[in-house]
Amino acid sequence: MRRIAENYRVFDVAATHWTNLLNTIPHFFSERGVLYLRYQSSEITQAFHSLQGIRPDLTGPFSTPITVVQQLQQREDVDAVIMVEEGLVVYLLAKIQAAFKPEMDILQYIELAQEGLKEELGRRFHVWPEEFWGKSTFSLFERVQTLLDALPPNIVFVLGIFEENQIWASLILLRVDGQIRLITSTKILEPFEFEIKEWQTDYRSLLKAVKEKLAEPTMGFFTDDETFRFLLRSDTPLAFIAQARKTGQIIIDPVPSRIRSRI
Repeated sequence: MRRIAENYRVFDVAATHWTNLLNTIPHFFSERGVLYLRYQSSEITQAFHSLQGIRPDLTGPFSTPITVVQQLQQREDVDAVIMVEEGLVVYLLAKIQAAFKPEMDILQYIELAQEGLKEELGRRFHVWPEEFWGKSTFSLFERVQTLLDALPPNIVFVLGIFEENQIWASLILLRVDGQIRLITSTKILEPFEFEIKEWQTDYRSLLKAVKEKLAEPTMGFFTDDETFRFLLRSDTPLAFIAQARKTGQIIIDPVPSRIRSRI
């Protein structure tokens, strides 16, 4: 069975939430940040620094893509610069859609996108240093597959990671009959009708908002950003979760029965 529905949706994503979340994953970790550039013809139309946010000062005309990614990587002292031509995204979506088959699962779908980007690398897609793009990609795919296989076939999963009284990162996933139908963040719940003062109790307000605007949550995972980083780097994650639950550093609510026995 394919792991992603043909009409799945990804929308209303809080950009900072996704950036924070990706930067906690070892494969995407960037100590000095990553600079993302979008360009058209010979002009940079948008620049985004993963740690600093939008950088309008970096927009404007340039000579060649390879020159600008190398110069900016050194000048801005970032781990990498990724530069994408504006029309490439639309082109890749059309190409993937044409090659898509109903029996494909999510990993095959991602591989289509990866192959499309690989074909355009050096033409309309530029990365410097070059090795930044290729590190441990397939290992990450395997981890995603393991995670999806461990989830119940029908689930509304809510992830909330907090930094004091702010939502630092979030993820909402809807899975029906083993297929992903929706991936989004808490941005879809805005404007909030509640205030977060203590995340250990106010997380319930997030669950209530998900129920009212999407569906009844079947699993919720809530913690703070520091604990989440330790969890991702733990050699015994289930034992770490069990201990952190006892001290209130991690809250899992609600808990599906098939998962409760493991934690």
